[in-house]
Amino acid sequence: MEYFSGTKKMLDFIINDWKLLLILTLIFVVYFYYTRTFDHFEKRGVKFMKPTIFLGNLGPRITAKKSFHSFQYDIYNYFKGNPYGGIFEGTRPLLYILDPELIKAVTIRDFDYFVDRNSLNSNEPRYLKQSLLNLKGSEWKGVRSTLTPAFSSSRLRNMLPLIQHCTQQMVEFLTQYDKKDVEMKDTMGHFTLEVIGACAFGIKCDALTDENAHFVKVAEKFNYMPRSKRMCIFFLLIFMPKMMRYLNISFLYPKSIEELVKILKAAKAERRSSGIKKNDFLQLLIDAAEKEKEDSEHANTYLDDDTIDAQSLLFLIAGYETSSTLLSFAIHVLATKPELQTKLRQHVEELTNGKEMSYELLSQLHYLEGFLLETLRMYPPVSRVDRLCTKNYTLPGTSVQVRAGEVVAIPIYGIHMDPDYYPEPEEFRPERFMDDEKKNRPAHLFLAFGVGPRNCIGLRFAMFSAKLAMVSLLKNFKFSACDKTDDPIKFDRGAMLLKAAKGLWVRLEAL
Repeated sequence: MEYFSGTKKMLDFIINDWKLLLILTLIFVVYFYYTRTFDHFEKRGVKFMKPTIFLGNLGPRITAKKSFHSFQYDIYNYFKGNPYGGIFEGTRPLLYILDPELIKAVTIRDFDYFVDRNSLNSNEPRYLKQSLLNLKGSEWKGVRSTLTPAFSSSRLRNMLPLIQHCTQQMVEFLTQYDKKDVEMKDTMGHFTLEVIGACAFGIKCDALTDENAHFVKVAEKFNYMPRSKRMCIFFLLIFMPKMMRYLNISFLYPKSIEELVKILKAAKAERRSSGIKKNDFLQLLIDAAEKEKEDSEHANTYLDDDTIDAQSLLFLIAGYETSSTLLSFAIHVLATKPELQTKLRQHVEELTNGKEMSYELLSQLHYLEGFLLETLRMYPPVSRVDRLCTKNYTLPGTSVQVRAGEVVAIPIYGIHMDPDYYPEPEEFRPERFMDDEKKNRPAHLFLAFGVGPRNCIGLRFAMFSAKLAMVSLLKNFKFSACDKTDDPIKFDRGAMLLKAAKGLWVRLEAL
């Protein structure tokens, strides 16, 4: 009788309090689901940051308490002394690689296991999906090999007159700000837009003759993202990652990207209809696509119209953002370190005065190159690089296996600011990238352009145009700190790419 009495009481409890039971069950299911991966690194014997439910270790980023660069720096220092470490982006485990030999293995020696980059995998337009950043496997290799000749030494030599013309326009543009305070990120953006428009697409952007030019206004907004959209993307990635493949969503501003693609399509159509050939990036893509069509033995066709548009768009927005970041931060360094500015100007004048500018002459400006590379060390536009494992891989010298489909991350900013590799990292010293000091440091510990086969394809173009710009800037202007100059620079806590929170303001004076 007692047995049946106990059973009856339990049934009565379930009937009367089913709502409470349902709520408790739902809480348990949710908790289990969103913590199910939290033993991932513990099982593998990998040191990891303790995660919190839903957010993983992304709390400081979601609440904008830290910039993305500072976040990567803190992660690096948390795991420093270990060859690797683990964090959680929501529920997704992410393995960080810190050891120089492991970085070399993943990015260079065993690249075949890490050919692909991690991507958003949303249902975005094909002209975004087909960019070199997102392409995977053999398709990436095919497109990359097609684009590589666009950045050869001979093509850069041919581009020199175009870039020089842009630098002359830049000098005229900046002269209007003589003895005034100027925000250099936006200002240098005008120059890089003009260079890319001229050298890559034969487009006259009017970026240096009309500050309100349509092309400029469109291009400047390409990475604009309201906080609401940022939170929406985060919510989807954390709670419904599989839904991403059905949604047209990206980190770029749709209206701006659509307008840029329209402009690039018009340039491509005009080039094809006129039959006029130019020595630029767009022409190389068009010619390669035509060759694919004509070659009946060609097993794979890579360059359809969407893929051409994707590479054109990537060249435009990536070149615009990274080059303007490099130049503006370089100018900030000049303004806040007047003795270095004097030394650099003397170096440039000594080697270039009375000489016609050439590819070979630029190659002799070793101190200028060291200055630009040191700027990129302290202020890399991107603070982390990811690689997607394509087949099961065991980290050399360890028992840690990275499974196909998992992502590894390399904290660029942390490595660049590590005193073991760059003594006194807060000190700005161009000599780090000259002579024996450069030779004695493994090349793969400088990651501003990435490293290995999947590095930045446009790095030579970027450095070439930046050197030409700096030569003109140093010969024509003096830069100094002003009341709005923020030193040291505080990074924007809401941005993914490097951005100064208060802008990069300097006082400009014509020489």
